[in-house]
Amino acid sequence: MSTKKWADGPYKLLSTPRAALKGKPESGASKNASEMALIHNIILRGLNCITVQAPNVKNPEDIPDFMAFCDAWTCVLKSHHNTEETGGVMAKNHAEHETFLPGLLALDEYIGKVKADVKSYDGSELAKIVQSFGLALETHLQNEIVLLESLAEDEKIDWDLLGKTMAAHSKKVADRVREVPLLITNSDVTYESGIHGERFPPFPWFVHQIFRWVYIPQLKGAWRFASCDDYGMPRELPFA
Repeated sequence: MSTKKWADGPYKLLSTPRAALKGKPESGASKNASEMALIHNIILRGLNCITVQAPNVKNPEDIPDFMAFCDAWTCVLKSHHNTEETGGVMAKNHAEHETFLPGLLALDEYIGKVKADVKSYDGSELAKIVQSFGLALETHLQNEIVLLESLAEDEKIDWDLLGKTMAAHSKKVADRVREVPLLITNSDVTYESGIHGERFPPFPWFVHQIFRWVYIPQLKGAWRFASCDDYGMPRELPFA
């Protein structure tokens, strides 16, 4: 079977405002928009991983791990949008959630069905479910970055407080076994020439080590479907 990287998937990653600055100082709006874009890219990489690998997962022993990956991805997406609502400034885009939520619900139901009966797995059916909402989600994720950048001149927004509030909420509610490992294994530290730092999410190095040693191994089989290793280095997908 030939292999591909997540970049070969249908959903396009976002450029960050930080990259456009080419080393110049960042505004609060730019920093928040860039951090948001990095999270969105993790979601898009995960979506690409599901899309391109779904038709090629055939063996019964691989299916539960793939469903665990898909389940972790839906958890990350739902948690991310709940976190956005704590910030307030994203309210204008909340209506767009309705464009992809039915598809996301269908994906959740499908994952549940396959968990109950592995023999019911059909990669083509899964791919169609994802395709039903993928473009709407991609557009929504793009629009949110545009919205954040458009608010750069709004003096009522405390960008530092906004970033800290959303980060604190995210760290508080994140599922350590499913969500954080998915974030780590779909965060490409080489993206945009590595300008975003050695690790993302931006936990201290020892926290990343704890996840590598304690939490990532708990669903080890799921992360072989991810776009990167647990150090954030991009790799080829085994079922693409």
